[in-house]
Amino acid sequence: KLNNLNDNIKCGNSLIDDPNFEKAFNWQQEFPKVFAKGGFDVVIGNPPYVKEATSKQAFDGLREKECYQGKMDLWYFFGDLAFNIVKKETGLIGFIAPNNWITNDGASNFRNIVLEKGKIQQFIDFGDFKVFESAGIQTMIYIMSATFNNENYELDFSKVLNKKVKETDILNFLEKTKSDDFSYFSSTINKQKHKDKLIHFIDNHIDKILQKIRHKQNFTLNADEVYSGIDIGQDFVNKKSQQILGDDFNVGDGVFNLSNEEFKQYDFSETEKSIIKPFFTTNEINRHCSNEENVFWVIYTTSKFKNIDEIKSYPKLKEHLDKFQKIITSANKPYGLHRSRDEKIFLGNKILSIRKCQKPSFSFVDFDCYVNRTFNIIKTERINLSYLVCVLNSTLIKFWLKYKGKMQGDIFQVDMQPLINIPIKQAMEEKQAPFIAKAEQILQLHKDLQEVSGKFVRTIQRKFEELEKLPKKLENWYLLSFAEFVKELGKKKIKLSLSEETEWEDFF
Repeated sequence: KLNNLNDNIKCGNSLIDDPNFEKAFNWQQEFPKVFAKGGFDVVIGNPPYVKEATSKQAFDGLREKECYQGKMDLWYFFGDLAFNIVKKETGLIGFIAPNNWITNDGASNFRNIVLEKGKIQQFIDFGDFKVFESAGIQTMIYIMSATFNNENYELDFSKVLNKKVKETDILNFLEKTKSDDFSYFSSTINKQKHKDKLIHFIDNHIDKILQKIRHKQNFTLNADEVYSGIDIGQDFVNKKSQQILGDDFNVGDGVFNLSNEEFKQYDFSETEKSIIKPFFTTNEINRHCSNEENVFWVIYTTSKFKNIDEIKSYPKLKEHLDKFQKIITSANKPYGLHRSRDEKIFLGNKILSIRKCQKPSFSFVDFDCYVNRTFNIIKTERINLSYLVCVLNSTLIKFWLKYKGKMQGDIFQVDMQPLINIPIKQAMEEKQAPFIAKAEQILQLHKDLQEVSGKFVRTIQRKFEELEKLPKKLENWYLLSFAEFVKELGKKKIKLSLSEETEWEDFF
C-alpha cells in the first residue's frame, strides 16, 4: 500500500516567498521535516519556458533575484531554486528544459550560479529531435548535485545527432547504445575558466585541436568593433498587423521599409530622400561578396523623431507613417525606428556577418549599406578587412565556431560574443598579401558579373514587356544553362527566334 501523500502536495507560487504576493510559498515552512534533514533528496523539474518579452507579468517579484537579467527565460529561476532546496552533496537535481542556456546571452547569471553551486553529472542533449511535439524547441536533460566541491571535474555528455531518429531509437540513446546517430563523451568543466563565459561540452580530442588554434591567436575583435544592425520594429505589414489595419492594407506593404516600387510611387522630395537609405538583405549580401544594387529602402528616422515636430519637414513620410500608427510599437514612436544605431557603422568599408546561417558567412562591403539585425557589422582599422574576411570565411573558423560558438541544431548563430572570441592569426603583411589579392579579385569579379548581368536583364526587359518584373530564376539567369533559360522564358509565354537563340547563347 502506498503512503498517503496528501499532506505533501502543496500549491503556491514556488518562486516567491514574499507574503505581499498572491499565493506566496515558503518552502522551509511548508516542508519543515524535509529541511530539518537538509532538504530534498531529489528535485525534478519540467519548468515553464517563458521569455520576459512574452510575459512581463510572470517576472513580477523576481527581478531582484540573483539570477535575473535581461533576455532571460523564466525557467532559470526554477533552476536556481533547485540548489536552495536540495540536500547539499548527496541530493540530485534533474531538469528537462531548452538546451540553449549554456550559450544564451540571457543565461550568463544562471550559468555562473550553476558553476558556483552545482556539479553537472550528466548533460543529455536531444539536439533537433523534438521531445515535445507541441513545442518547437531543442531540449536537454541535466542531472546535477549541489556542491561547492566543483573547481574542476568531468561530466558525461551525450547528444542526438540525427533529428530523424524515432522514439524507439531514443531509448537506445538513453541506454548509450553506440550509433552514428548519437555522440557520447566526457567533457571537462573548470569553474574559473568558464565563469562569465559560454559553456561548451567538447570531446577532449577536439578540445586539443581548439587549444592549438587558440595558441596561434594574436588578434581578436573588440566589443566596440562589432555592431548589431537596425532594430526596425515594423518593417512590413505582416498577417497579424494586417488584421489590425484592415482590408485596405496587404501583407507585405512597407512600413519603415519600402520596396523600389513604393519608393518611386511616393515621389519623395529631396529632403525626404535624404533620410531614406538603401537597405540590403541576405539576397544582396552574400558570402565573400555583395550586390550594390538595393531592392529595398529604410526610412532612417532616429530617436529624435520621437518629437513629432521633427517630421514636419517630411510631409509625405508623415502621411505614409500615419497610416500605420495602430501597429507601430517602436520605443521612438510615432515616427522613429525602434533602434536606429549610430549611422557611421553603415557607411564606408565594413564586414557584414549573417547572424544565423548554415555556414559562417562574411562579406566585405565597400559601399554605404544599411541592414537590420539579420546582420552584425564589423568595423575596425586594426587589421586589413580584405585579409580578415578571408580568415573569417575559412574552414578553420567554421570548425572553431561549431565547437566554441553558438549552434541551434545545424545552424550557426554568430552573435557578438562568438565574434569577439574568434582567435585570429594576424600574419605579417607580406603573408597577408595573397589573401588580400584573392579577396579583391573575388570582389572585382563579382562587380563585373553584376554589371554584365544587369545589362543583360535590362536588355531582355526592354525586349519583352512580360518581363517587367523578373521571376527569381531569371534574375539569376547566369546560374542557368541556356536550355534552362529558354525553358524559364517559355513559362512566361516567350519564344526566342532561331537568330535570337544563336545570339543569346553566347552569354551562357
